[in-house]
Amino acid sequence: MNEEKPDWYERAQQGPFQNEPFTAEMKNKVQVSLTQGSHRSKRRPYLRVGMTGVLLFVILLLLIQFPWGERTVQQHTAGGGPSPSVTETIRAEGTTDEGTLQVVAVDKEEITELGAPSCFGLETDLSFKGDYKVKYTAEGTSEDVVVLEDLTFIQPTSASLQMIRLPFQEADVFILAPQYKDCHGIQIYAFAVEHGSGKAVQLQFEEEFSRASTSYYRPGTTPTVKDNKLVLKSTEGPGGEGSPEYNMAERMYQLDLRQNAMVMVLRKDRKS
Repeated sequence: MNEEKPDWYERAQQGPFQNEPFTAEMKNKVQVSLTQGSHRSKRRPYLRVGMTGVLLFVILLLLIQFPWGERTVQQHTAGGGPSPSVTETIRAEGTTDEGTLQVVAVDKEEITELGAPSCFGLETDLSFKGDYKVKYTAEGTSEDVVVLEDLTFIQPTSASLQMIRLPFQEADVFILAPQYKDCHGIQIYAFAVEHGSGKAVQLQFEEEFSRASTSYYRPGTTPTVKDNKLVLKSTEGPGGEGSPEYNMAERMYQLDLRQNAMVMVLRKDRKS
C-alpha cells in the first residue's frame, strides 16, 4: 500500500541546513590541528629539560659569585642602634666565651688558583689577596682592632679559616696563619682578647733587638702554651729563621698586655 508522503517528509531528509555545515575543508583543518598538537606534546619534555638546565646554570653562577665565606651580618653602632645589614667576606675567625674575633675583607678580594704545586700549597689551592679588617664582636657591639693591608691567604678552600685559640691567664690569644704551608716557616699574627674587659688588641712580637707584628713557627708543628707562655718551634737549616749559626729549636714568649706584646723570654737550641 503506497501512501502519499507529505511535503515536510522530503524536507526532513535534507536536514535543517540549506548547505552542508561541516565541509571537507573544515574536516581537513581539524585533522591538521590534531596532528600539530601531537607534535607539540612530544616537544614539551625537551622544553622542560632545557629550562631545567638554564636554571642550574644560573644557580652555579650565583655560587661562584658569592664565596662560602660571605655572610650577611647585623651590626650595631656605638650608640647602640642597629646599622643596615651588610654582606661581609669573613676570611678567618676565632671564638671566645663572650664573642667572636673576625678577619673581614675590606673590599673585594683578588681570588686565584695557585695553578702549580709549590711550598705554599697544591695547584688547586686558592689565593685570596686584599686588605683585611680585624674586629671583635660581643653582645651585638663590634670593635675594630686593626687593618692588615695587602695580605695574602692561601688555603685549600674558600671556607673561613679557624684561628688557633690559646688560653692564657689574662686573655685568650688567637694565632692567625694566613698561609697553611711553607718551606721554612709559617708566618703568623697574634691577637688577644682580655678576660673581663673583653678588650681586643693585636700583639707585637718583641725580641732582644726587634719588635714586629709577625712571627713564625716550624711547618708541621703547632703553637702551644706552656707555663702560661707561648711556645713556637723554630726552623732549622738554610733559609729559615734558625740558620746553622743559630740552630734554634724553639722560642718562648710571655704575654704582656700593658705593652700589647708577646715578649720573648727564652730561646732554646737543640743542643742545650
